[in-house]
Amino acid sequence: MSDFALCPTCRKYDFLEKHRCEPIFYFKHESWGDEFQPIHASDFEDAAVEFARKYNEGNGDYSLMNGDTEEVVISDGKTEKTFIVRAEQAIDYYADEKEIK
Repeated sequence: MSDFALCPTCRKYDFLEKHRCEPIFYFKHESWGDEFQPIHASDFEDAAVEFARKYNEGNGDYSLMNGDTEEVVISDGKTEKTFIVRAEQAIDYYADEKEIK
């Protein structure tokens, strides 16, 4: 049986025996300087979402979940596209049936 673990290359959890990293895209955002930074994603939009997750979790204040937006440039090495990223707060509800004795 394969191990479910963090891929050291793309930093995503999967069963490593069958795992294949997604293609590399590049993002440019002022908080990371003037150079494009690599990010694994399936397409441009997914790369922008991955950037948003990385930005929101990395800055410590989760500003995207508080209504802020950020502009990010995504490239595949040939084409550049600009995205405005944001996040929503999510509330999950649960119900457990109570056993009556």
